[in-house]
Amino acid sequence: MGIRVEHSLDDLAADLRTIATTTKPRMVGIVRDNVAFGERTAQRLAKESSGPHGLNYFKRITSEMTGDLEGEYGPHDGNMIGGGWRHGENTDLPRSADIIGPKFAGDVHDEVDTIFWPGA
Repeated sequence: MGIRVEHSLDDLAADLRTIATTTKPRMVGIVRDNVAFGERTAQRLAKESSGPHGLNYFKRITSEMTGDLEGEYGPHDGNMIGGGWRHGENTDLPRSADIIGPKFAGDVHDEVDTIFWPGA
């Protein structure tokens, strides 16, 4: 019993052309989904940590795509009176980044795997 694999440089060139045209559209979705997840995570953390002075701060956390492969989330309003950190440093965004960073990296890794090894 044996395995016979036939693959030429033409096949590799075709695969690379496909990868070049399909990667960006697929990654746009990964970035968009993770920016939205970051927003929801930061809002959840803000709700959990707010006292009476910052009950509505989570509503100021929004997200947007700033480019095809770029996005951001955070407080929308620059007026932070009653913004949730009257009694110390606000850690909602750094804590959300600790969660979103590894998730985003894993999602990109998984997507790259499916781009280079479809069906694997």
